[in-house]
Amino acid sequence: MKLRRTPVLVAAGMAAALGGVFVADAVVENAAQDRIARAAGCRLQARGPVSAELSGAFAGLRALTGRLGSVHLAAEGVRRADTDMDIKADLYDVTRDGGISGGRATATIPYEALQKRLADSEEAAAGAEGLTVGGDAKGLTLTGTVGGLGLPITVRASTSATATGLTITPTTVTVLGREVPIATVSGLPGAAGLAERLAPRTVDVGDLPEGVSLTGARTTGAGLTLDASLSKSATSDADGKDCKVA
Repeated sequence: MKLRRTPVLVAAGMAAALGGVFVADAVVENAAQDRIARAAGCRLQARGPVSAELSGAFAGLRALTGRLGSVHLAAEGVRRADTDMDIKADLYDVTRDGGISGGRATATIPYEALQKRLADSEEAAAGAEGLTVGGDAKGLTLTGTVGGLGLPITVRASTSATATGLTITPTTVTVLGREVPIATVSGLPGAAGLAERLAPRTVDVGDLPEGVSLTGARTTGAGLTLDASLSKSATSDADGKDCKVA
């Protein structure tokens, strides 16, 4: 009888031990994610919720060694260059002091916030004044009216990232149901000077953190999304106002 019970007892003991490991891992992982989220919220000065998620098996126990692995961050209500945006980032080989081996990030600017940013920018406002900013699967849109007759128009524009900001390049305009290239707009009734107003404009996004480079821009359902790459960093706390993971 004892011989029969021994394997059962051993299996039960192993199950209990493994269960304890998984529970401990989950507890440590949740605590680590909370600390990372607080540190990220401090660095980004986010006014909305911030979340962090560790990836990989036994991520919680691995955090005890000071090496956190890959981390996915999401932060809402981040303000940069007088513009509100939502940030998402995937950071690789994160250490407890904030170092990373690289990563990628997106910054999504709601169309309402982009509208305000364009209005505040004298250079950009010269082309977008009186037009409402939006977007769809085809790109950025500017809608409104022009001329003394108040003709309704829809301007489609491409977007691209530069070293210092975002360039908006109008490509076509639709007037009275007719879509024409921007270059031919000046010949339309009541549209004199519109082509000049709709010349390409660049919006400055402000000083980017060291190691962050813009790589592209695209329209999404949530707004205009800027893509960025993050280079290797020994520590990201230099400008973090002592916002440590701890």
